[in-house]
Amino acid sequence: MKIALREGMAQGATLPEKLAFLERLGIEGVEVERSAGLPVEELRTIFAGSSVGAANLPGSTALLDPDPKARAEGLELTRRRLQLAGELEGCAGVLVVPQFGTRPQLPDLSPYKTAVELERELFALQLRELAGAVSGPPLFLEPLNRYEAHLVNRLEDGTTFANEFGPEIGIMADFFHMNIEEADIAASIRAAGSRIVYVHVADSNRLQPGRGHMDFRTGFAALKEIGYDGYLGIECRIEGPLEEALTETVEHLRREWAAA
Repeated sequence: MKIALREGMAQGATLPEKLAFLERLGIEGVEVERSAGLPVEELRTIFAGSSVGAANLPGSTALLDPDPKARAEGLELTRRRLQLAGELEGCAGVLVVPQFGTRPQLPDLSPYKTAVELERELFALQLRELAGAVSGPPLFLEPLNRYEAHLVNRLEDGTTFANEFGPEIGIMADFFHMNIEEADIAASIRAAGSRIVYVHVADSNRLQPGRGHMDFRTGFAALKEIGYDGYLGIECRIEGPLEEALTETVEHLRREWAAA
């Protein structure tokens, strides 16, 4: 198991400064955000000089945009990110959030098709095209809770899409969202199995792990059962001084993982 942090949460004005900060805390990966736009050779040089790796890259959030131009640009951006992921050693893949918001942006064409039916079919088409562009690390979907999204809320929703296209598509297991949506987090993890290629951790109140009442140990045990040994990406609000809070969080995660 390795621990990662979002680039935007790390101290430092530049990516090398942020990597130095993470090294000091014993964090092994960074979820690349703004720096994903840097030239590939520059990124490779930066990571070659650090023990911190590129944990994942962001794909587009516009794959279901009502504007065809925005969708096309989103597809092209995600293709480029998939190519970049293959250039960065150890990258887990490219993260795609299927959609944000509790209502569809596409029109309701009932009785022909509802807006949700249109979304599902369009997203399946987008995934089919992107799956063909995967030659290295996979593209993976993040299920979000019902208050933030409506198309993919549970791990089962994500695996339903992923199972249509083969190993090129995976899913993320996010403990905060699972705490809201899954009746049994451990059972859902076991059911998703090898489709899980990345994990996010936040506590029940979306603060850093250890500051709420989340039972990480049971979920970690299920991750071990399915053979997961990848990143635990810290994605949460931070309470307290950043470096002190993250040091506490890293220790908590390693302790819970070891005990699981």
